Amino acid sequence: MDTGSSVRWKEVHPKELTESFPIFIKPNEHLDTALDSIGFSPRDIDCVINTHLHYDHCGNNELFPNSTFLVNDSELFHALSPGWWEAANYVRAVFDIPKLKYETIKGDLEVQDGINIISTPGHTEGHQSVTVELEKTGTLVLAGDAIYLRENLEHHILPGIYVDAKQYADSMSKLKHLVDVRKGTMLMSHSRDYLCPEGWKNLKEGTQTFE
Repeated sequence: MDTGSSVRWKEVHPKELTESFPIFIKPNEHLDTALDSIGFSPRDIDCVINTHLHYDHCGNNELFPNSTFLVNDSELFHALSPGWWEAANYVRAVFDIPKLKYETIKGDLEVQDGINIISTPGHTEGHQSVTVELEKTGTLVLAGDAIYLRENLEHHILPGIYVDAKQYADSMSKLKHLVDVRKGTMLMSHSRDYLCPEGWKNLKEGTQTFE
């Protein structure tokens, strides 16, 4: 799910973005290196779920030539033809690549047994989150940018970038309710904390896995 900021960001990001928002990625933090550390190659992955198409979430899609990318249809429309209020975060050079295969979906979707896409608009028009049922961990909720940080949940603060405040608030509540009901674990894409039945914990350095 999601491929992060491009390892080629200096080449593919527009000048105003590279100057205002530089990316700091060590070689051992490259996505293909991280996958290799757990015994996989990007070419082994046949399906990738993009929560949305902001540059810091789909920047390495090009590393997955054999994958089908599942993206909300409204999200792809806005990414290809964004309004002025949302355009800065959509960098076509990292996702609009002819060799990549996108499959658009609407709303919620069961990808396969135990893996579900949950519609969570607000941050973007077509943002989506993912739930995975794991044998030992239980329900793992991958929030994407539907929730940025611990403080968003604890203090009812909307993250700073959104297209619809009400939808964003509803999506946050939807995911928190899901975690509470299933006693699940939630990962947020811009946080070093994660929420589990035992409370808030810190992610480990390097590649952390859940079972």
